[in-house]
Amino acid sequence: MAHLPRDVFRRILERSSAGEPVVVVPRDGKPARVFGLREYLEAKRRILKVRPWRSRKRAPADPLGAHEGKVLGPLRRNAIYDP
Repeated sequence: MAHLPRDVFRRILERSSAGEPVVVVPRDGKPARVFGLREYLEAKRRILKVRPWRSRKRAPADPLGAHEGKVLGPLRRNAIYDP
């Protein structure tokens, strides 16, 4: 079994001390989030009902707003800076 990060281990102990089942959700292959079973099932049900991925706006392909085109001059150091 993979090593549990200290904060995840602490949250597992806090949640399971009440005697409720615990769900550990990995992120990037490592345990990251800890839910109670009821809380986890409610979140899964809510996501299927609300479908947040449909209302998210798509990010522009280039955040700086570059345009397609040709380079008109050379991009050498002495062409960019004044000697």
